[in-house]
Amino acid sequence: MKTVFKRLAGFTGFPLLALIAPFLLLPIISRLLGDGGWANYTAGQAIGTLGAIGVLFGWGVLGPVRIAKAADDVERQRIYRISLHTRLSVIAIALPVVVIATLLITSDDYRLESVLMAVGGVLVGLSPNWYCIGVGRPMLMGKYDAIPRLIVSLAAVPVLLATGWVWFYPVTLIAVSLGSVWAFSRMVLRGSEHERFSPRRVLSELRFLLPTALIDFTGNSYGSTPVPISTATLAPANASTFSSAERLYRISIMAVTALGDAFQGWVLEPTATSPIKRHFAAIIAHTALGLVGGMLIAILGPWVTGFVFGEAVAATYPQSLYFGMALFFISATTPLIRNIMIPAARFRQVFVATVVAAVIGLALMISLGIAGSSAGIAAGLAASEMLIFAVLLPSAIIELRKVARTQRPAD
Repeated sequence: MKTVFKRLAGFTGFPLLALIAPFLLLPIISRLLGDGGWANYTAGQAIGTLGAIGVLFGWGVLGPVRIAKAADDVERQRIYRISLHTRLSVIAIALPVVVIATLLITSDDYRLESVLMAVGGVLVGLSPNWYCIGVGRPMLMGKYDAIPRLIVSLAAVPVLLATGWVWFYPVTLIAVSLGSVWAFSRMVLRGSEHERFSPRRVLSELRFLLPTALIDFTGNSYGSTPVPISTATLAPANASTFSSAERLYRISIMAVTALGDAFQGWVLEPTATSPIKRHFAAIIAHTALGLVGGMLIAILGPWVTGFVFGEAVAATYPQSLYFGMALFFISATTPLIRNIMIPAARFRQVFVATVVAAVIGLALMISLGIAGSSAGIAAGLAASEMLIFAVLLPSAIIELRKVARTQRPAD
């Protein structure tokens, strides 16, 4: 447990540093853009996030497992290099698609800021965080991701206040993302044998990653679409309050991700003598986080968003309630997928459950959005997260029983 607490401190602490940046900048940006601009800006950010998931192409899920199981540094270097080749290949396709999608959904007055935010979001797919999780070294995540982002965010505050240039912040994010990837890659690959880019090998790797990539992309697609749907279907003022609720939800999900990062390597260690206890520890921790976090969003969401983003775009209580429910189910589902189903190679079942949840969730969000219900869009998201949890829970229990039967006696 000492090991997991150290990892939890690191993998939670550095993402919390990254959380400081939105709380410094988003209140300024929301007030500079106003009702209509805020909805467009967050839509660009959501589209960029979806593009980043495509660029990762499953590395965020399967990558930490492969790095953790690698025999030595040479194998880890080989894995990281091919990950760069695959992600750079995908980003060449994803980047134009994201830009076009953002141009189509946003209004003329705010397209520059929205497109730049979308591009900055796509580049997150090149982040080395998954590698840091695999080697269990949160300090690397801080050095090459969280701390640089915090520094540029702090530097952007006086510029935004003095000039009102909203585009300046995404430009700095783009610069720091590219710089961090370059510096991290040099550090990891130092001393390794240079391997030429091989289209054949990249295609082979993409085929291998495809099941995980489909699960990751499908699972996150409906999670990243509420803001674009609200922007396209609701009145600007209503869409802006929804965007604030969704932004608080997105920030809260970072806590779920950090907890999952801390537990994944520890739970899956091949030398563990009591793996079933580690699984239960992760499940209990995620359930508790989902309950507390969900209740806080439901109760305090309107007040927090009003204080941070401004009363004009504060979330409503119905929106906050459904986003709180969504947070609970996504937190409860995280250890089932990351620690149980994916390591057990139950890709097909996870994919089918995710597709069904995505189809139902998107149908609900779009139809209720057209009907003019911002809370209905949030309810559609919560329903999809609840459905995937309900479908995967019985299979996860079966896999846990297998783990219990094969568990080695504790020392």
